[in-house]
Amino acid sequence: MKITSQQYAQALMDAVNETNPKDYDKVLDNFVKILSQNNDLAKYEEIEAAFRKLKLSAEGIKEAEITIAKDIEINHAIIKELNQAVGNKLEIKKKVDESLIGGVVVRVDDTLIDASVKTQLSNLNNSLKS
Repeated sequence: MKITSQQYAQALMDAVNETNPKDYDKVLDNFVKILSQNNDLAKYEEIEAAFRKLKLSAEGIKEAEITIAKDIEINHAIIKELNQAVGNKLEIKKKVDESLIGGVVVRVDDTLIDASVKTQLSNLNNSLKS
């Protein structure tokens, strides 16, 4: 039976939660041995990402990905507004996509807010064609 990255992450989370912090090294050593025995060391990045999401969720923090056209500092008012809208603390991941031209695209869980110039121009183009 193949173990998924999500299952590995949950097992690691459970082990960490049941272990004294001074013994985390032992838990991680054993975890790596299990990954090696199952030939799943290549799943490390997927497991780490899944573990991170579980940890954030346990702490009541949601992850927001904000995509902007240029590498600039994200306005604190936007972050405050997002925190209020989501009702949780947010951990912001910033991504740059120059094809957006301007504006911002925000993704929190399955919610997408696209306020990019690229999308607005595309919508305008579609409206003019119809």
